[in-house]
Amino acid sequence: GNMVTAGALTLSLMLPLAVHAAGDSSAGDTKNQGKSINYSEMVTVPAGKFISGKVYAKQELTLPAFQINKYEVTNEQYAKVAKVHQGHEYYPEEAHMPAVFVSEVEAEDYCQAVGKRLPSEEEWEKAARGTDGRLYPWGNEFAKGQCVTSETAEGKVAEVGSRAKGESPYGAVDMAGNVWEWTTGSDGRYSILRGGSFYGEAWAATVLSKLSSIPEDGKEYTGFRCVKDVDK
Repeated sequence: GNMVTAGALTLSLMLPLAVHAAGDSSAGDTKNQGKSINYSEMVTVPAGKFISGKVYAKQELTLPAFQINKYEVTNEQYAKVAKVHQGHEYYPEEAHMPAVFVSEVEAEDYCQAVGKRLPSEEEWEKAARGTDGRLYPWGNEFAKGQCVTSETAEGKVAEVGSRAKGESPYGAVDMAGNVWEWTTGSDGRYSILRGGSFYGEAWAATVLSKLSSIPEDGKEYTGFRCVKDVDK
């Protein structure tokens, strides 16, 4: 892949062989309009094998079952946890926007406070792509109306869950685009985020894309979701 470095951030971009803009809608779907979303909902990723890695270097990995947040953690959720919310301010209309400017340290603190943890890179990848090695949560071709990237008409972060048609095989939403998501993966001094953001283009929002950042640093495009083990 290509490596792009900007300050303390390093972006590892695993480009698909071809990217096609399937679908013309950039306003997202209306699946959840008029319905109350349970932002704390979790979806189960069953135990078993999945295809991991780049198109030209795939490998088969096996993970135990786990649950992952269906949605990115919102401002409202984040601000309710006293351990981490100091200084986290947002306008009322941003309650359901993803919590951003969150470092990995703060994200891990939040997850622990609610009885969960951050996902490993492998867990994040399986939850995003399923078992068949696809490039995006919904398939192998970019679909403009199914994620929030710089190609969307807005070109800015969107409410969590606004692209429900872009859900992964297990039902997780916004795994491609919107905000980069922290994992426990590391590359020496740097921690690994996955999934792309509103700030980047389609090729940076595949299930293979990685962003490296110092764990104490949060940006306007860094957020997270939590996982927890499935009781045996």
